[in-house]
Amino acid sequence: MSGLVLKIAPGERFIVNGAVLENGDKPARIRIADGDARVLRCRDALLPEDVNTPVKQVYYAVQLLITGDLKEADTLPAIDDACSKLLDVFRAIDPEMVPMLRSMINRGNYYSALCHMRQMLILEGQLLARASSSTSSDTKVA
Repeated sequence: MSGLVLKIAPGERFIVNGAVLENGDKPARIRIADGDARVLRCRDALLPEDVNTPVKQVYYAVQLLITGDLKEADTLPAIDDACSKLLDVFRAIDPEMVPMLRSMINRGNYYSALCHMRQMLILEGQLLARASSSTSSDTKVA
């Protein structure tokens, strides 16, 4: 049995191929057998006002591909360009992180790409926090 298995909480909403689905009042496991299905858990979705970093911009663009709000032909070149810029930042942390992301996106495996980017979001947050603290400590010294 292959495919994506989602563990869905009671009342949880998720999107499959643009349709919003909601689980009933009991936990469920759902297997999406179609490898081409586009899946997004609503709890994993970013709101437009939260898109304020480079990784979040890529995440949001992939999210909009899943929901069908953006078209691949228009969006994939911009995502690839953004990934090129991310490569410079993440290469020192994990040289395979961005190439793996690009591979997932190029194969149309957007759900896996979002899962992969969750780790990148954590690392990006840590990098931005370090940069912010070093900037504030430089300001105090001056």
